[in-house]
Amino acid sequence: MTYTLVFRRYAPFATFGGGFEGDHRAKASTDLRATARTIGIIGFSPGHVGALTASSSGTAFTGAGPFVARLLGRHFSTVTSSVSVSTKTVDCVRFTAQTAGANPMVPKAPAIDTFVDFEAVFRSSAIEISGGVRGDDFPNAEVFILDKKGSAVLLLAFATEGGRNTGPITRLAGDNSTQALGVLNRRIPVKAPGVFR
Repeated sequence: MTYTLVFRRYAPFATFGGGFEGDHRAKASTDLRATARTIGIIGFSPGHVGALTASSSGTAFTGAGPFVARLLGRHFSTVTSSVSVSTKTVDCVRFTAQTAGANPMVPKAPAIDTFVDFEAVFRSSAIEISGGVRGDDFPNAEVFILDKKGSAVLLLAFATEGGRNTGPITRLAGDNSTQALGVLNRRIPVKAPGVFR
């Protein structure tokens, strides 16, 4: 694929939800090694949209100390995903990518739902990105794009206003598919097909 879209939901706390491990970072990142509660990755190029892969960095309960954390171990959420493609021509691709994943250590925990409405228009000297992000307003969200050489451009950084312990309880019910988290609007110069300037 010429380009890769990455969207992640991360908890900007050391712990959250009463003692579950967070992502230990306060701001958005384009580092592929950064952890997140849910991760969606999809490749695209002129005339083509690839499959959406979804995952999680996993979590542990650290609120009762290291012994209990080791005893309970690390658990990984099953993140469901889907992609709906509306346009895929050599000039433009449009799709909606969705992920949903819940805390695997809490039975019947509500999922973190994320919807990315994405459009890329391919110009000779730039790629023009537009669209938006919808879903639950907890935890934080980040969206970025990679070129074929791995260079990254951040497209969206959403910061929740939810509390680290109250956010999971008060902000995750339902999929909140009509709740806007931010807009994607970026023109990225390219020096060659698939390579950012």
